Amino acid sequence: MKKFKEKRMASYVFRSNELIQEGKTKEAAELIGKGLGYYSSNIIHAITPYATADAGLISTVLCHLASEIEEKNSGAKEMREWAETHVEKPELKEIKRIKKPNCK
Repeated sequence: MKKFKEKRMASYVFRSNELIQEGKTKEAAELIGKGLGYYSSNIIHAITPYATADAGLISTVLCHLASEIEEKNSGAKEMREWAETHVEKPELKEIKRIKKPNCK
């Protein structure tokens, strides 16, 4: 029986650090921006559709997860602080669909 390799992507941060070492800070910031877009779209895809009334609950959960990730991964907070000033953040693109709930 043949085993399939799990697809794993190279870290956006490691690749951008290599660009920074080469003196390509603008390209590194663009790569981090692509990483933000990649993870943002995957998270949005995972949580949609959601009830509009639950938006505050989802926001609370995401903030909690972010603080836990920063607490448990050294350098994560510093990376976020750097990205806030150097990287253009992707815009949230949502499509509102009004549907009646089909489960409780």
